[in-house]
Amino acid sequence: MKLLLFILLQISNPLERLQKLVDSVQNDPEIRNGVVAASIRSTQTGEYKLQFNAHKSVNSASVLKLVSTASALSVLGANHRFQTFLEYDGAIVDSVLQGNIYIRGTGDPSLGSARIGSSAEEISKFFAQKIKDFGIKKIEGYILGDGSVFSDNTLADSWIWGDIGNYYGAGINGLNIHENLYSVYFKQSKRVGDFAPITKTVPEIPNLKNINKVTVAERGSGDNVLLYSTPFSTTVLSEGTIPAGENEFSVKGAIPDPPTFFAYQVQKNFASLGGMIEKPTISLQHYKTSEGYYPKQRNVVFTYDSPPLSSLVKDCNFHSINLYADAFLKSVGYHLSKDGSFDSAVKTQKQLWSQKGVDLQGFMIRDGSGLSPSGVLTANNLTDILFTMKTDAAFPEYYSSIPIVGINGTVQNLAKGSKAAGNVRAKSGSISNTRAFSGYFTASNGEMMSFTYIVNRYADGADRKVRRYLEEMMKLMVEI
Repeated sequence: MKLLLFILLQISNPLERLQKLVDSVQNDPEIRNGVVAASIRSTQTGEYKLQFNAHKSVNSASVLKLVSTASALSVLGANHRFQTFLEYDGAIVDSVLQGNIYIRGTGDPSLGSARIGSSAEEISKFFAQKIKDFGIKKIEGYILGDGSVFSDNTLADSWIWGDIGNYYGAGINGLNIHENLYSVYFKQSKRVGDFAPITKTVPEIPNLKNINKVTVAERGSGDNVLLYSTPFSTTVLSEGTIPAGENEFSVKGAIPDPPTFFAYQVQKNFASLGGMIEKPTISLQHYKTSEGYYPKQRNVVFTYDSPPLSSLVKDCNFHSINLYADAFLKSVGYHLSKDGSFDSAVKTQKQLWSQKGVDLQGFMIRDGSGLSPSGVLTANNLTDILFTMKTDAAFPEYYSSIPIVGINGTVQNLAKGSKAAGNVRAKSGSISNTRAFSGYFTASNGEMMSFTYIVNRYADGADRKVRRYLEEMMKLMVEI
């Protein structure tokens, strides 16, 4: 690396230096069997300053979130708020509801999230209090969680089994709660090889059964636990290791049925407030198939609004939250086509950017988060969407949602002390054998540029080297 940087310093033209660096990275012995893709475009003139394998389809990892957040802001608007409705059917007679309570979501990924100062317990108490304040003391029917604005298949078909069941592979519902995650606490031991029993789950998931195979590894070994489960399942298989210690060690999992879990929490808190309900919590799907369900007129008790979309988009890009990105994708799909399934939402999003004039050849994504290893796009696809977003009414909010290199977000430790720090706004992306950065920067002549760097399928163990190469690319590009 040092020799390469010395050679680059002998080249006077900044763009030529950057081109030489990119070419050298592609020819690195640990990278040459993979693909280095790079694209830089002026948002003022539209001129491409750099294109290297820019038309090759490569895995995007989490930089795909830049497309999902741009789509949501462009279609829904920066001030859009997701709404969650508390509703009832039937009649209220002498404080007795002769019918059901429904909690109907519209895809809000932040409901009950600690990021907005809430929790599953607090938001369920709030909803339970609203039922009581409405004058309902007894419910003869059910409290039902309704996430049917999106399809019952909450997962992208292309996600891998090892991700599903873990918090980052949580399904996307029309009604989400606590970012659809819970924590499993394992008892640590000082001895390597000991069995690690489960002490608790927070929040408590009713009827959850855990087949626990987790053991203790050496101190400092970190979280190497996978939680295997599927949506709507009550059985979880836990495998892997936790580090040795003397306390508890927590691992995050995906709530298997968030709408029903939220209904359970509301029902529990309604009872604690003195409310009466005799029927157990069941899913809306179960109710429809076993109770002779037919569509009934619902009445709104109250409406809960999320923070504005601009705030949620910033959380998504700063913290790379898969749930948020996929909720945005599905919401755009539902808004434009009334179909919130993954397949339909992907198709709708492609139509959106094609209609805006973006060439989407090579753009074959499978989700909104980049979790799918089979989803691909080109460096030019992403750079061009960023270029097009520059003229969108929501661009100021979009731009401010992207972390600043050397300052904050997932790129806060990059390029410190260089001209890139404080200048480049970039979303990072990483999955197995893929590293990527994409965003905006201001060139030496004052032009704002959109850029994308993606390195795919490099050798195992080369993560740090690839990250350093990408960091050097960002340092060099600001001198163009």
